[in-house]
Amino acid sequence: MSSIYKLPTALVLFLLTIVGPGVQGAEVPRIIGGQFASPGQFPYQVSLQLKGRHHCGGSLISDTVIVTAAHCTMGQNPSQMKAVVGTNDLGAGNGQAFGISQLIIHPQYNPQSQDFDMSLIRLSTPVQLGGAIQTIQLADADANYAADTLATISGFGAINQNLQLPNRLKFAQVQLWGRDFCNAQNIPGLTDRMVCAGHPSGQVSSCQGDSGGPLTVDGKLFGVVSWGFGCGAKGRPAMYTYVGALRSWIKQTANV
Repeated sequence: MSSIYKLPTALVLFLLTIVGPGVQGAEVPRIIGGQFASPGQFPYQVSLQLKGRHHCGGSLISDTVIVTAAHCTMGQNPSQMKAVVGTNDLGAGNGQAFGISQLIIHPQYNPQSQDFDMSLIRLSTPVQLGGAIQTIQLADADANYAADTLATISGFGAINQNLQLPNRLKFAQVQLWGRDFCNAQNIPGLTDRMVCAGHPSGQVSSCQGDSGGPLTVDGKLFGVVSWGFGCGAKGRPAMYTYVGALRSWIKQTANV
């Protein structure tokens, strides 16, 4: 497990700068594995902020509840956190910030293995839904998809291995990995509460700052960014908390 690092502050989509064909002496910025989101494209996306700085991602599932990763909220004081919604650019000042009244960590969360890595966040006041602020539907408890199904990740996390944080929201498509590889034999510590997604090249991935953010399939929240082997490690997927496995706990706890 020493080669596996946990992502305590969330994953970010991997950006590389390369020289494009036909351009001499100039560096052409080209995002590998990610694009900048347009306004309102991901209306459920949340930036969880700690002491005024982006800390983790999250997904709005009701007007008062956010889903995120347990490792994002473990040991944190709700009074020092805010949830910012309704923006694709944290530097633009057009998002809405909400206080947090309660952090509910899954009772079986294991910070060593990251099993049951999920938290629910209750907001101090309800969000006014509409326009650039919408909830996302949760995947069903029995939701399952074939290997190589395309999923979408989004976040305000790091855009390179130097952990540079942008203010702008990025997104990318990743492939779900089947259990023929995504299993405890190949990935020690993997459990039934985890799913794998990524790209064999390693150039499509989450990174620090994206933790707790959404992995969606068919417009539903299928996974929560949890942990990985680094930002864009070749031949290695990122691990996501499987929403279907914890669907009954979410329903019981948040009535969603």
